[in-house]
Amino acid sequence: MKKYLRPVCISLSVLVVAGALWGGYLYKLNNDVIEKKNICQDDELIAKLIDQNINPFSKFRFIKKRNADCNVLLINNKDEAIKSQDAQYCSVLDSSTTSIILLVNTYVHEMYDRENASKQLKITTPLMTPYNYCPQYFDNMIDLIQLKKRLGL
Repeated sequence: MKKYLRPVCISLSVLVVAGALWGGYLYKLNNDVIEKKNICQDDELIAKLIDQNINPFSKFRFIKKRNADCNVLLINNKDEAIKSQDAQYCSVLDSSTTSIILLVNTYVHEMYDRENASKQLKITTPLMTPYNYCPQYFDNMIDLIQLKKRLGL
C-alpha cells in the first residue's frame, strides 16, 4: 500500500497543477479577447459580465475602457456621419452618453477626482458634436450639462 501512495500523490499533484494552469490560460485568453474588442455598444457582453459577475478588469478600468471605445467609435464614424447623416450612427451617441456619465460619476463619487471628471467631459463632448442631426443629441447634451452643473465641474 505504501508503495503506491507516493505515485498517487505525485499524480494528483500534477493533475491539480495542470488544471490550475489550464484555468489560468483560459482566463487570460478571455481577458485578451475582451481587451482587444470594442465594448462600447456590445450590450450583450456587458450584460453577461454583469449577470455572471465576470469582471476581467477592475470596475474602474472596465468603465474607462468602455468610454475610450465609445470615443474611438465617435471618431471613426465622424466623417461618414457628417456626410450621410444616417440614423445608424445615432446609437453611438447614446452609448457614449451612457459611458461618459458612468465614468464621470465614478471619478466624482468613488475617486473624488473632479479634475479628471471634468477633463473627460471636455474630451467627449466635442466628439459628439458631429452627431447633432440625431434626434437624441440635444437631450443627451442637456443630460451632460445638468450632470456638469450638479457635480460642479
